[in-house]
Amino acid sequence: MSKIVNYSMANRGEIARFLPAQDLTADDLQLLDKMRAVARARQDDLDHQDVDWGLPVQDALEQLVSGRADSTAEWAGSAYYAALQIVIDHNGSDMSTLASYRSPITVFTTLDDQLSTAGVAADLLPSQYIFSGPPSEIAFHIPRPLEGSPEIGCWPMQQAGPAIKAYREVVDRIDPDLRYELKELIGALDGWYSEWADGEGSFWWAEDTSVFFSVVG
Repeated sequence: MSKIVNYSMANRGEIARFLPAQDLTADDLQLLDKMRAVARARQDDLDHQDVDWGLPVQDALEQLVSGRADSTAEWAGSAYYAALQIVIDHNGSDMSTLASYRSPITVFTTLDDQLSTAGVAADLLPSQYIFSGPPSEIAFHIPRPLEGSPEIGCWPMQQAGPAIKAYREVVDRIDPDLRYELKELIGALDGWYSEWADGEGSFWWAEDTSVFFSVVG
């Protein structure tokens, strides 16, 4: 079964302010209510599929907004990541799809190897961002899903710009079978990075803006 790699743009601080939820404004509380409704709908969908993570998504969300993720359920990581993705979705841009792969981690770690061999610096290789987990601004540990799905990644804009430049310089030197994937990744990053870089000084601009990745399936 294939897994879909999606991406969007969001500010890490906007997400972290809900985890835990402190000093929320009236607008924030309304947004949180919308997240709760989506979490319940997500759990209803899982119930319809007879998928049991041992922790309902709406309960996972309530734990996250209270500043904890301590369920002992074996598959709780999947519920926490599903709930976290709901928070990201409600604080970021509309989501776009990068690609669908049978094994995204295999594709991007292989791309890491190719880029490294071509001379790209280790701190610019893609898999460490696409599969990084929650942003570091969240002060408590959120356990990962056992089988890596759903997965979450966070690519800060400060690293995206140099990565785009480095990838373009070596795209013709990597395995031809991976050039399409690299070009698609460049396009995805550059679309958001260019808007962020050009918008510095605008009311919406924030230093902590990142490209967030979601791997589902």
